[in-house]
Amino acid sequence: GQGEGDKFDAVTGYTDMTGVARFDEAWEAAYRRKDGIRCPFWRRRTVDALEMVLNAARFVVSRHKSLDVTPVRPTGVAKSEGMTLAQVADVVRADFEERQYYVTGRLSKRVYADDCFFDAPDPDMPVRGLRKYVDAISHLFETRTSRVDLLGMELLPERGAILARWRLEGTLMLPWRPAVRAYTGVTLYELGPSGLVTRHTELWSQHVVVAFLSAVVSVDDPRVQRALGLIGIDVPPPAPPADEIVQTAAEGWGPDPAPLLSR
Repeated sequence: GQGEGDKFDAVTGYTDMTGVARFDEAWEAAYRRKDGIRCPFWRRRTVDALEMVLNAARFVVSRHKSLDVTPVRPTGVAKSEGMTLAQVADVVRADFEERQYYVTGRLSKRVYADDCFFDAPDPDMPVRGLRKYVDAISHLFETRTSRVDLLGMELLPERGAILARWRLEGTLMLPWRPAVRAYTGVTLYELGPSGLVTRHTELWSQHVVVAFLSAVVSVDDPRVQRALGLIGIDVPPPAPPADEIVQTAAEGWGPDPAPLLSR
């Protein structure tokens, strides 16, 4: 519901929005359309769902892209400089397949620069600093019930980069242990002159608002999907098992990496 600290107007109820123009305009338009729902019960449920989506969006926006002014701390790990692109790719592959680094935080620090830049749809991103990133992901997932599967890897020698496609599902390390709906992603690893990874950027197959909401409510609930649909956010079905995905064409493995490659 609306708290005492919120500002209101006579049309939408809220004027204290997220500050993201496209989202705010879509949310306000959806709020106005609620009056077309004749049944009072479903009209009230729609308002509840819209308010829940707005609160989630506020949370995401308040944390996402925040300014990080803390200095980069060295890891103290000796670096493997001068490795070829293929050699670094082999290490990254092992980090996926043997160490499950996306859910354990156990990645090979020796192939990353200590000041590596990490970015993702996650509201805690971006961060600069290998140690900060490892600290963040090491306590995010319950490792016994979570896993990441490497779906494919591509070398991009013309830009000194590696492109990996993956699938992730599991359980978050929150008190109520919410399940993470299976989704796919793509990560671009860009190497610097020393042969170390200096940029680690990724995209997901699901919207960040869907990812956040799924930790507190069922995004398979038609009311939640209806509210998200009103503001232009689709709820994709859970990703199929990894072996099924691998049998499809490459473009069906997850998000289009073009935004990462166009930088």
